Amino acid sequence: MAQTLAEVILLIETKLKALHNGTAPIFGDVFKYAQGDFHNYPVAVITEAGGKGQVIDSHRNQRTYNFTIKLYQEQSRAGKTKQEASVIMREAADAILTAFDQDKDLGGEVDIVRVVEFDTDFRVTAGTFNFANFKVDAVVLVHSY
Repeated sequence: MAQTLAEVILLIETKLKALHNGTAPIFGDVFKYAQGDFHNYPVAVITEAGGKGQVIDSHRNQRTYNFTIKLYQEQSRAGKTKQEASVIMREAADAILTAFDQDKDLGGEVDIVRVVEFDTDFRVTAGTFNFANFKVDAVVLVHSY
């Protein structure tokens, strides 16, 4: 069973990289660090957002690790229309929600993982982007001996 922050973020990265739409991967790139220079859309960026712990008994602590998964789909450089970018983001969001709904313990590696909140929007900066933010919690039991 995973117990550390590093182990859990690796499990989430592996889960996202395994998501496919037919024969093609859902995500062009998946990063587990803050990244801003994207090339292969859609992109998923997983970052740590904190956590909390609780003593269960004299031998175990329960830890909740909080993560943010940010999705990005660029419209103009990738040659995607607004409609195409919106469809891609909906499919990516559905894939993430379904993946965590159907694998609530990441293959038995954590006690539970859940998407606790998500939002979507678009932004015009140097280009136009569709994006989504997912807040994901993973709960693990850590032996204190």
